[in-house]
Amino acid sequence: MMKIRAGIVAGLVILSLFGRAQNNINSPYSRYGLGELYGKNISTRLFSMGGIAYGIADPYTINQANPASYAAYDSLSFLLETGISGNIVSLQNTVSSEKSNYVTLSHFAVGFPITKWWRTSLGILPYSKIGYNVKVTVNLSNFSNVVNELNGDGGLNRLYWGNGFKLGKNLRVGFNALYVFGEERNSSIIYFPDSAFIIGTKSLYKNRGSDFLFDYGIQYDFHFKNMRILTLGATYSNQTNFKVKRSYLFETLTGGHNEIVEKVKDTLAYQSQETGTLLMPNRFGIGFSYTQKGNWTVGADYNWENWKSYRFFGTNDSLQNSWKVAVGGEYIPKHTSISPLYKRMSYRMGFRYHQTYINIRKHSINVLGISFGVKFPMKRSKTTINLGIEFGQRGTLQDNLLKENFFNFSLGLSILEHWFYKQKYQ
Repeated sequence: MMKIRAGIVAGLVILSLFGRAQNNINSPYSRYGLGELYGKNISTRLFSMGGIAYGIADPYTINQANPASYAAYDSLSFLLETGISGNIVSLQNTVSSEKSNYVTLSHFAVGFPITKWWRTSLGILPYSKIGYNVKVTVNLSNFSNVVNELNGDGGLNRLYWGNGFKLGKNLRVGFNALYVFGEERNSSIIYFPDSAFIIGTKSLYKNRGSDFLFDYGIQYDFHFKNMRILTLGATYSNQTNFKVKRSYLFETLTGGHNEIVEKVKDTLAYQSQETGTLLMPNRFGIGFSYTQKGNWTVGADYNWENWKSYRFFGTNDSLQNSWKVAVGGEYIPKHTSISPLYKRMSYRMGFRYHQTYINIRKHSINVLGISFGVKFPMKRSKTTINLGIEFGQRGTLQDNLLKENFFNFSLGLSILEHWFYKQKYQ
């Protein structure tokens, strides 16, 4: 009980800090679309297996990627998950490179039974993140250099309520109701550093949105000899007109760069709280897992998203349809309670390849990642500590684009307590 209370306190801290914790990334590619998207699932366990999730149904894992998986929770248990995540990124182009890093509180989620056939889950997760600081210098012969500084931060979060239902012994269905909300801020300043007499321009944009989205999922189990189970899963999210408000301000000015005091000369345009829509695309995913209960699991996923249909106030972006494949698995040498720790630990590995929704100068900005992870079980408890790491790269050096080499990590805490025993004696 004390563990659960401590976890709830940690969750309240996450809720209070979540919005501010997302502003620390540094990726110029987050300037496009909604920014850098989180997957539907950020569980440390599944992250360590390449992100496979659609065919995973486990009583000790909160799997938001397929809400049908909630129906696999134990009928007497309360499950809580939270954690932190972060990365170290080396950004490079053909002439220079730099490094950046960030750490953030990642998520908070709980899952528990309602009836014999109904399970539920609630929590808060990130949806997208934006963070970049870019300076572009153009050398004009026989004239002053021109510098354009671009900055952005913010992102979207999601509060969710998920439900999974058992329909017979092997079939599960479910849905997530998500309230997605957040804000992004972008600015651009153009100035002439070689002359104090040429007036520059500055633009400020602020977009704020909130609305409801829905995910649907289904899973089916096939049972074989020796306690082996093949689980097939699929998910779908429908296209949605997401409500947003935007404001912008264009000014002429001197200064505002290199610690020079900004002096506004004139306002060119101003718009406050213009209401419109952002068209969220439809998406679907399929996957499977094959499990030897208590010993090993292997699986694979495929996901597709229709980002060509994306519109923001009726305008599209440099986006394309995205798809992702992932494969992964885990192995437990021996799972009895008296086994040595190294035999009770889970060892995980995965791979993913992702064609992202960004396409610049006819180059798709793709992601390749290889992940590893371990689970550390606690003695005489179902509580576990999970650690996952991933090495990979995103982007290309062709046509003066940017390549990112990254090291991602995730540290998660999973607490399972038996709460729903009925008293036999009083």
